Amino acid sequence: MGKINILVVEDESIVALDIKIRLQNIGYTVSALAATGEEAIQAAQIHRPDIVLMDIKLQGKMDGVSAAEQIRAQFDIPVIYLTAFADEVTLQRAKITESFGYLLKPFEERELAAIIETAVYKHRIERRLKENEQWLSTTLNSIGDAVIATGPDGTIKFLNPVAEQLTGWTQAEALDKPSVEVFVILNEESLEPLANPVEQVLHSQQRLAINRHTLLVARDRRQLPIEASAAPIKDEKGATNGVVLIFKDTTEQRAAEAKLRDYTAQLRAHIEELDAFAHTVAHDLQSPLGHMVSMADAVKTYHRSMSPEELASYLDLIVLNGLKTSNIIDALLLLAGVRKKGNVIMHPLDMHTIVREARGRLEHLITANKASISVPAVWPVALGYAPWVEEVWVNYLSNGIKYGGQPPRLQLGAETLPDGQIKFWVQDNGEGILPENQSGLFTPFTQLSQAQTGGHGLGLSIVRRIVEKLNGSVGVESPLSDGTGSLFYFTLPAAGQPQ
Repeated sequence: MGKINILVVEDESIVALDIKIRLQNIGYTVSALAATGEEAIQAAQIHRPDIVLMDIKLQGKMDGVSAAEQIRAQFDIPVIYLTAFADEVTLQRAKITESFGYLLKPFEERELAAIIETAVYKHRIERRLKENEQWLSTTLNSIGDAVIATGPDGTIKFLNPVAEQLTGWTQAEALDKPSVEVFVILNEESLEPLANPVEQVLHSQQRLAINRHTLLVARDRRQLPIEASAAPIKDEKGATNGVVLIFKDTTEQRAAEAKLRDYTAQLRAHIEELDAFAHTVAHDLQSPLGHMVSMADAVKTYHRSMSPEELASYLDLIVLNGLKTSNIIDALLLLAGVRKKGNVIMHPLDMHTIVREARGRLEHLITANKASISVPAVWPVALGYAPWVEEVWVNYLSNGIKYGGQPPRLQLGAETLPDGQIKFWVQDNGEGILPENQSGLFTPFTQLSQAQTGGHGLGLSIVRRIVEKLNGSVGVESPLSDGTGSLFYFTLPAAGQPQ
C-alpha cells in the first residue's frame, strides 16, 4: 500500500500548516490544504485523497459537517473530524454523516496516526464489503429464479425481482415481515396449507427440498405451481443467520411436459398404427390376394374344361376377394385420414338421415341375414362430423348383424347424459362378449368375432379414433342384464355444449 494522501481542511492557516508538518513527519502525503467547506469539496474532487481531516467549525456559509456530508456522498472519501469544542446539535449532525472518528485539539502525533490508519483500514474494508454486496445483489437480481432471504428470526430481509413478481410483494413492503406472511404455500392436491419452510430450516438447520406438488399463493390470491428449496445461511463460525428460499414458477415447464406427453402418446399411436398396418398388409391382405391369384391361375389354366357354372363360381370368388381387399384398403385409408386431419369443424347432426344412409350401405347384408333394425322416432341433436359418424354407425350395425343372434335383431337408441354428452348405441341379441375379451376390442386390428368368423379387425379401432377426434368416447356393455347380447355405444357432445 502506497503513502496515504490526506486533505486537511482547517480555517486557521497556522494550525493547518502545523497539521501538515506533523502528517509529513509521520510519513503521510498532504495533497492539499483548504480553509472553507467549498474549497474542501473542490480539493476533494481534484485530488481524490484517501482521507480528509475536517475541522467542524469553518468560516463561511458551509461548516465542516455540511462539507463532510457532500464529500462522503459525492466521492466516498472517509472523514475524520477535528474539533476543540462543539455544541450538542453540531455533534449529532456530525454523527449522521458517518464520520470515521474524532480528534480533539490539541492531539499527539501517535494519536493522529492511529486514528488515520484505523479510518483508512475501516474504509477499505467497508468499500470491499459494499462491492461484495453489490456483486451479490446484482447476481441475485439477475438470476431467473425467485430468491427470498430471511434473518435468524424468520423475517424477510431480501426479495429479488422475480420473487417480487411471483409473490406480489415488493421488497420494501415485505421487509421485516414474517416469511409465513409473504411466502404462503399449499398442497396442490388437497389445497391444505403447508408448513413454513423457513421455520423448518431454522429448526432442523438442514437444507429442505419442497415437494413439487406445491402451489404458491400470491398476494392477489393467484395460485402458481412452484418448485422450491430452502437452506440455512451460516456465517464462518457455523451460526445460522437466516434462511434463503429459492423457487420458480413451473407453469410453462408443466405445459411443456404435458405437450411432451401428448407428443409421446401420439408417437406411440402412430407406431401402433404402423405395426397394425404392417400386420394388415402381411396377413389380412395376403389371404384374399392369395385366393384371387390362385383362383385366377386356376381359371387361366382350366377354363376350357370348366362348366359355365363352375367358371362363374370361380369368378364370383375372385370378385368377392377383390371387394374384401378393397374394403381393407378403404378402412386403412380412413384410419389414416382420421389421424392426419387437423381440427374438425363440428355441426349439429341430423342423426335420422345419417342412420338411414348407413343402413342403405348395408342393405345387402341386412337382406342376406334377414336382420331387423329398430330405430327411435326422435333423435337428440349432437355435434359431430356427419361423414365420420356415418362410418361409426356402419361399423356398429355391420358387427351387430354379423355377430348378433340368428336372425339378428338390433335396437338403436340414444340418451342425454348428465355431463352434457349424448350416448348412442346399438344393442344386439347375440351371445355377448366375455369380460376378458372386451378390453382389447377397440385396439387396432383386434377382431370382434368370438367364433373365428374372420374379419380384418379395423372397424372398431376406426370407431374409437373417429369418436375421440369428435370429443367423445366409445365402449361396450356385455353381457346385458338378461345375460345375452351386447350394447356398443359412442358418445358425442350435445348441441349447445361448449367445445
